[in-house]
Amino acid sequence: MSDISVLKNVLRSDETFYWTVRGSIADLKYHPVVWLCFIGMIISFVPALQHGMLDVWWWVLVAMLLGWLPSVYCKRIYTSYTLTNKRLIIISGIFTKDVDEIELFRVADSTCKQSLIDMWSNLGTVTVVSTDRTGTIVMHKIPYPNQVRDNLREAYMQARSDKGTVMLENLG
Repeated sequence: MSDISVLKNVLRSDETFYWTVRGSIADLKYHPVVWLCFIGMIISFVPALQHGMLDVWWWVLVAMLLGWLPSVYCKRIYTSYTLTNKRLIIISGIFTKDVDEIELFRVADSTCKQSLIDMWSNLGTVTVVSTDRTGTIVMHKIPYPNQVRDNLREAYMQARSDKGTVMLENLG
């Protein structure tokens, strides 16, 4: 079952669909763990060929790379975030789909953070803080994070205005 078919069941007739975004793995080509594993495999592979056996460290690096990369890939790729004019919908899972949502008028704040590597690959982490039970949602490695955050901010400000909701700041 794809996210699109789940989304068709979740969207209401009075909602306007804005966008759907997923996390990316484009930054992994710059990640030090990936480079360390590849360099380690190359360095340990050459002497292993000369002695006729593969070095133990080569297998450790392969296991690290093959264990870490798929877990990061699945977590980022199989979670989608959909923005409508009323809700932020989070759909996650591979074999089963978990759907969570935040009503936009309940969003208290959103932030965008980018490391140097994230800026090179045009990715970032968008954090959404809400006042409902969902709490804080962290969208890791989202493409064009500043645009995503700006669109999200416009949507939740409009939803607050439509609903007549006022957010009170804690000054004390």
